[in-house]
Amino acid sequence: MNRGFETERLSARPPSPDDAQVIHAHFQDKEIAWNLARAPWPYALEDAQNWIGAVADAAREGKEYAFVLHHKEHGLIGSTGMVHIKEDIWEIGYWVAKPYWGQGFVTEAARGLMDWAKDTHGVTRFISGHIEDNDASGAVLRKLGFEAVGTHRMHVRARNEEITGVRYVYGGAPAEVALKVPDYSGGHG
Repeated sequence: MNRGFETERLSARPPSPDDAQVIHAHFQDKEIAWNLARAPWPYALEDAQNWIGAVADAAREGKEYAFVLHHKEHGLIGSTGMVHIKEDIWEIGYWVAKPYWGQGFVTEAARGLMDWAKDTHGVTRFISGHIEDNDASGAVLRKLGFEAVGTHRMHVRARNEEITGVRYVYGGAPAEVALKVPDYSGGHG
């Protein structure tokens, strides 16, 4: 079940092929891709189209759920989602376009995603993380109640290099699961 959810300022729904142009336009700002493990740089329209298709397939298989975030005045401003890691543990991720940074949209969207996951799938254990030089993402996770458990080296596709990532847990997820480097081949989060 992947119908989406509403928050105070946002509506979230699964991405559709019609969203590819807007996603592509947002990703022309290098800083968006730079802060995500899976996003390529440069970012082509085909990358957005491939991501939309991949997350639709993954949702049908119950492996990943992604949502595009709509603001009533600004339209599509970002995305949030979760990937199944193991057992009842899911990793959350998010991004918003740069004009919307610092306005609480990411915290609101991630909280909405976690509520949706609990209500629709009974998920209460999450992991997440951020690239070491992106503490704004860490601030979001701490506001949501995540606890930092350490760092690991991870490949960041846009930067084409290994970067230190800070890892977090929530709801009793074990630190060793958060600290294991997942293989996210393809797509972006």
